[in-house]
Amino acid sequence: MKTEGKRCFDKVGIYMDNLAAEEKVAGCSIKIILEDKEVYEHYSGYADKEKGTSVEENTLFRIYSMTKPVTVTAALQLYEQGKFLLHDPVSDYLPEFKEMMVCEKDKQGEYHFRRANREITINDLFCMTSGLTYDGTSCPSEEKVGELLRNLYQGFEEKSCPTRRFVKQIAKLPLAFEPGAQWRYGLSHDVLGGLVEVISGEYFGDYVKNHILEPLQMEDTAFHMEEERLTRLASIYTHQNGQIQPRTDIFQKNYSMKSQCESGGAGLVSSLSDYIKFAHTLTRGGTSQEGERILGRQTIELMRKDHLGARRSYMNWKVLEGYSYGLGVRTLVDLAAGGSNGSAGEFGWSGMAGTYVAMDPDKQLTIVYMQQMVPSMEEEIHPRLRNIVYGCL
Repeated sequence: MKTEGKRCFDKVGIYMDNLAAEEKVAGCSIKIILEDKEVYEHYSGYADKEKGTSVEENTLFRIYSMTKPVTVTAALQLYEQGKFLLHDPVSDYLPEFKEMMVCEKDKQGEYHFRRANREITINDLFCMTSGLTYDGTSCPSEEKVGELLRNLYQGFEEKSCPTRRFVKQIAKLPLAFEPGAQWRYGLSHDVLGGLVEVISGEYFGDYVKNHILEPLQMEDTAFHMEEERLTRLASIYTHQNGQIQPRTDIFQKNYSMKSQCESGGAGLVSSLSDYIKFAHTLTRGGTSQEGERILGRQTIELMRKDHLGARRSYMNWKVLEGYSYGLGVRTLVDLAAGGSNGSAGEFGWSGMAGTYVAMDPDKQLTIVYMQQMVPSMEEEIHPRLRNIVYGCL
């Protein structure tokens, strides 16, 4: 365990130590920056419990959907260059999305497909209102996504999953609803990664590296890593029979140098010290403490606006109570509904294994928390962590 910072934040570390001691997580870590000063840093438990490897500053984590804010930032850089408008049809740049099919259930409960009444816009990709889903069993759209992802995972080591090819496969999927009608979490940001690739003329991973990771000196963040660095990758755990057990069914081949899959929705590996450089740059209005500008302040203000309005009702996850959705990030709009002692406009996201980022430009506060559990217990952990940190201010 390592702790640095102001004594008033000690309750954060106590909470994290208890998470590890009670085996709610195998291990976890956190960094907090307030007004450009790193005020707290803490590490609890194990990166690999079986080997006795502790969580450390250079431990690598699968950040899964915390890739999404990075992808959104990459796309918004091109937006700031006038390369596209938010309400442009996606098909202007990715022609395979010109004529999409929508899955509908009739009065007899049978599903059928029809042509979408309007095209998917780039704004729909940012806002998760495209009609694209993740895998599941609630409708044929989710089932088709499951088939696609299973085939994708089988090809990681054969270099058969480049971003552009994956996006073309996504375009063959039926939509779960009419574009723009609802919010539904799904593959929209993977398509956004393909959009970045086509508009920039660079492979998506190269673009992210050249325009975000290298300017911010994020040396431990990548879609693919050498085997030597992957030895620092924390193990994934789950709960089984009341105990923490390693989870071996989580896909890992995509992180090797043999893979070409660069998922804009879930593909990055990063460290605590790396990701907070990116997150705090957004907190500061798009310019790092070292003076590297990756995005404009007004664009970040647009990012953290409520873009859903009445469609917010479709964001029915308990962990998102009080939040709406902006351009690829949750944004806090109702403190009372969320039971939050934070600030309206606090924005961020989380990852499937329980990683978490919160950015608050009004308070100049950045929180990055890392763990590796699936299921992640985010409904219990993330709101509590947020409330403890804000209670220290």
